[in-house]
Amino acid sequence: MWKRVMILFLALSSLLTFASNSPAATPKDSLVIAADTQILISLDPAVCYETFAAQITEAGYSGLTSIQPVNGVLTPVPCLAEKWDILDNGTKYVFHLRKNARFSNGDPVTADDVVFSFQRLLSINKSPAWLLEEIGLTKENMQETIAKQDDNTVVLKTKPLAPNVILSILGGSWGGIVNKKVVMANEVNGDFGEAYLLDKSVGAGAGPYEIVEWKRNDHILLRANKYYWAGIPAIKQIYIKDVPEATTQFLLVQKGDADVAWRVTTEQAAQLKNSPQKGIKLVTVPSQSNEYVAMNAQWGPFKDERVIQAIKYAIDYDAIIKSVMKGFAILNQNFIPIGYFGYVEMNPYKKDLAKAKQLLKEAGYSNGFEVELLTNPTQIRTDEAIIIQSNLAEVGIKVNVTTMPASEMYAKFRQQGHQMILAGWGIDYPDPDALAKPFANYKVKQLAWRTMWYDDYAANLAEKAGQELDQARRLELYRTLQEYWIKKSPFIMLYQPLDFWVVRDNVMGFEEAATGYSITFDFTKITKK
Repeated sequence: MWKRVMILFLALSSLLTFASNSPAATPKDSLVIAADTQILISLDPAVCYETFAAQITEAGYSGLTSIQPVNGVLTPVPCLAEKWDILDNGTKYVFHLRKNARFSNGDPVTADDVVFSFQRLLSINKSPAWLLEEIGLTKENMQETIAKQDDNTVVLKTKPLAPNVILSILGGSWGGIVNKKVVMANEVNGDFGEAYLLDKSVGAGAGPYEIVEWKRNDHILLRANKYYWAGIPAIKQIYIKDVPEATTQFLLVQKGDADVAWRVTTEQAAQLKNSPQKGIKLVTVPSQSNEYVAMNAQWGPFKDERVIQAIKYAIDYDAIIKSVMKGFAILNQNFIPIGYFGYVEMNPYKKDLAKAKQLLKEAGYSNGFEVELLTNPTQIRTDEAIIIQSNLAEVGIKVNVTTMPASEMYAKFRQQGHQMILAGWGIDYPDPDALAKPFANYKVKQLAWRTMWYDDYAANLAEKAGQELDQARRLELYRTLQEYWIKKSPFIMLYQPLDFWVVRDNVMGFEEAATGYSITFDFTKITKK
């Protein structure tokens, strides 16, 4: 078997020479991706937390649930657990495992593996551990909160949270279940197999693919798991070639040496959108992030809500989306992203200088004021800051833009040391709770706290919505919170970005596979013609 894999591996490698001029040269049952793999740290589900690495890890491992779009909403659905029972007022989850779930070496997935996987994640205590802690599973209580009922049944005892929160968090790449027998057979000095799973999942994962190898700065090879419970994927192998430069990625797809350019520039994507090229296409999906401006609610003029409202009416949102983002963003002025449970379209603000000036006059700032805007020196943020600076100058507000490395900027923000800040927020799990907590509940000491927006009504509403078991009632609570937040909060949502890829036109289903990126990516939906 291994000899056959190596032969195929060498065949795939030969396809990736820059001298090839034959279009669509890659095999029909293989997907060749050109991507920057130098940013990868680990492919172990208990360690991996970076976006691209998480999508690879998700291919190699399955969780109790997975995230899929259902009627346009990212939803946790059954995966290794074919069903579950929710008991004790939403604090006890009984998961029933599929009888046909197998790891890539053919071993059955058992309750022991599930218990081991979650306890291993908490014991290793790397970046993803906080997500299990968020639902009430900790290193200190894991013997009581994570238990085997029988070989096919696992019981989790959680905090009183809405089911969608619990099930969405379990559906992340960190929720991937590992084969206890294989992992412990490869344990070194009590590392729970971390060194083994760093760059492969051979025999240890129950995902649609097996991570065969990751050769640093060269390639990653995945092959279909013949024991995958949902059936062997149409694409039998995925070869990810390390290509750091976006321009080179683009050229490889143009030539047919790669099927996918994972990260092209905005300018390249815009060029392709405006001037389609034969043999390749652009795929776009809404990103699981947002771009915002936050004002310190306890600083000078911002203590008056009318000043904050004035700034919201002074900004030209369309100009930022069109000129800076080249159209690769969606106007979404609320904190819940498009494609999430609870999302309500609310975009009340557009550039209205007369209204902005009137609000400033009512607040006693007819002549404006001076303010510092912090941001980091990426091209996009710099360009956005210039537009915001120009917009606010039109209503008499002098904006002094200060750029600094992101690490320094966020450190200052965490210390409530800003006046205004231009930044972005990535989303960890697809539930409105993941946004309501940071943006509305100062008690959790995230974004609302950093902006010194100590609003008890918003905080209590966010907390109540996060715990509500009744879906209809929960939906209403989030509608109320969004309506309040968009008027009262010191946040300005500029847009929700779009993620984009360049792919060969014989690659089918890529948009469906990418829906929900960076929360999820489903390689099983991709085929080639």
